[in-house]
Amino acid sequence: MSKLQNWSNTLVLLIATLGFGLVVSGCDSGGTSPDSNNLGDVSGAITGQVIDNATSNPIEGAKVVVAVGSLDTDGKSFSATTGSEGRFAITDLPATTADDGSNTGEDPSAEYGIRVETPDGSAYRDAYRGQVELAYGNNETGAVELGANITFPLQKNNGSLSGQLSVSSSDAPLRNTELRASQTINTGFTAEGDAKSGELTVTTTTTTDEQGSFTFENLVVGNQADLYARFNDGTENPVVNDNGSVDNTVSIPDEGSAASVKKFVVVPDLTATLDPAPETDFGTTEPEWTLTFNRPVAGVTTDDVEEALSIGQSTIETKAVDGSGNVELDVSATTTEGGAIESVSWSVAEPLSDGVTFDVRYGNLFGQIVGAQYGVGVNTSSIESSPLSYSIGANTNAPATPSVSFQPSALNDDGELTAGSFNYNDATVTAPLQVDEVDNSAAEVKGYEVFYSSQDIREDRSEPGTQFQQFEFNSSNPNATDGDIILASNAEFGNGRLTLSPSTGSSLPFAAADDGSYGDVQFTVRAVSINNERSAFSDTLTIADNDSLTVVDRVNRNTEYTDNDTDGNPVELTVKFEEPVDESTVAADQFSLDNAGSGGLTIESVAEVNNTKVSAGATGEVVLEISGSSSNTSDDVLTVNAEGVTDLAGNPVEVASGANEDASL
Repeated sequence: MSKLQNWSNTLVLLIATLGFGLVVSGCDSGGTSPDSNNLGDVSGAITGQVIDNATSNPIEGAKVVVAVGSLDTDGKSFSATTGSEGRFAITDLPATTADDGSNTGEDPSAEYGIRVETPDGSAYRDAYRGQVELAYGNNETGAVELGANITFPLQKNNGSLSGQLSVSSSDAPLRNTELRASQTINTGFTAEGDAKSGELTVTTTTTTDEQGSFTFENLVVGNQADLYARFNDGTENPVVNDNGSVDNTVSIPDEGSAASVKKFVVVPDLTATLDPAPETDFGTTEPEWTLTFNRPVAGVTTDDVEEALSIGQSTIETKAVDGSGNVELDVSATTTEGGAIESVSWSVAEPLSDGVTFDVRYGNLFGQIVGAQYGVGVNTSSIESSPLSYSIGANTNAPATPSVSFQPSALNDDGELTAGSFNYNDATVTAPLQVDEVDNSAAEVKGYEVFYSSQDIREDRSEPGTQFQQFEFNSSNPNATDGDIILASNAEFGNGRLTLSPSTGSSLPFAAADDGSYGDVQFTVRAVSINNERSAFSDTLTIADNDSLTVVDRVNRNTEYTDNDTDGNPVELTVKFEEPVDESTVAADQFSLDNAGSGGLTIESVAEVNNTKVSAGATGEVVLEISGSSSNTSDDVLTVNAEGVTDLAGNPVEVASGANEDASL
């Protein structure tokens, strides 16, 4: 059997592999395979026809070249030229050595590369290459001739397309931009036997001029072409209508040129990158900046840049160059041969003081800039709005470790967090923290970062050192920067204390998600210098559930009886609490019943303790087994020992108003 696989030349990309069954002649079926040592007795032939793809008319004068092994090696080649009927025949093809593509195993075969060269002066695309493998059939003599019969339909590439493209949402033409026309064509290879079709993607390129005009030549006729603009950043965008909808497919007729294209292209954003970025701290008193555009810009000069830039320190803003000994800037730019600016650099003319914070302002500089190529304005989303904050901290020491405590307003007379401030069922915890004093003794402090650890975090993160996470602040918080840093400049009385009130973002931070177990919430703080050095972490502050355990409906004295007996006597009493209870503190003698009825009820034992899993409003239930009878349970009074049953944090039952040790319901 024989096989054919289609390749592409350097102008095309093969996107489908062709496999063909080819005619095998000159041998009888049956018998054994020939001896692989007798390859000199074997010869092969490839015959076929070259025709026009559109008309099926034969093409005379096309040259068919066959090389032993591959077209890309130095194997011996054979050729034939088509006659008036477009037919060709190449015979006496050798099956020799492995270097030439032969396989000398038990079922040897010979491989050949094949190419069609179109006649001189014709309009046909020379895009036909293939690989043929001629394999042995079974025979008795060892001498066999192998044959492949192939048809090559050629397509003309004398189509053309022209037009003019503009920039979407702009009046500017799409200047000096590479365009790509992509066509998918049928390869047209066919062969006798198990023939399959395949496709090639053919790419043709051109470039628009200053007016956005373009012309494509040598397009394959009878096919559609998809148009794309290719940009210097490696991206491609399709041609679109003015409303942005993709409309980039054009038909290339068999005769004549395609209709002229007048459409639009969306160009990549014109952006600016500032190095170093805002919020950077310089390790030198002579800072420098570079503003780089992703493509050249027009509309401004270096004089415009000098006029727009300024540096402000504290409440004083100085012009970039004012000749008065204030902060002066040296400004320069790199430009194209046409004068368009590619990047702008500036630096201070004289060193600045160490340990200062300052702003860079650029006025309406970006409002004046347009892209030199496409005329669109700068997208400044990558650069924060003016002013841009910087600092100089040549001191690279780590700042002092902060001293952190709870705010006095959150404490009782004993210096402890006021009872009832935090409850197991709290969805979040807001920590009333304060930095006791901003300590600049080691290095000037820019601000503070706050970290916390809660029960749900510790459950998910078993690795030591990973059980704290940083509070996320943003610029909407007046006391923070976008770097999640509470600014030291907000400290009261200048260098005094700084109050912090971070809130946990987790749901029910006192609880573990799986089983509702209890855990406290811990906080620690570290200082950040103006040179972005970090201190060691402060001592850890802990907030626990300090709210007493409350029985459901204590005020209404409403407990729940569950009667599972057919005679109407109660056998179980369920006591409900507003949060989970510590099961180890639950015992029958922690509960008592004062029965005002005629029969008398007695608590025998604790049947079960049910704590709900973590959710908003998690609860605890104690089910008591009781005996006796009562004709009217509405007169019964349940008493819970206030010093006995506790919640998971060890808080006792809330004592009823006017009672001493017991909570009566």
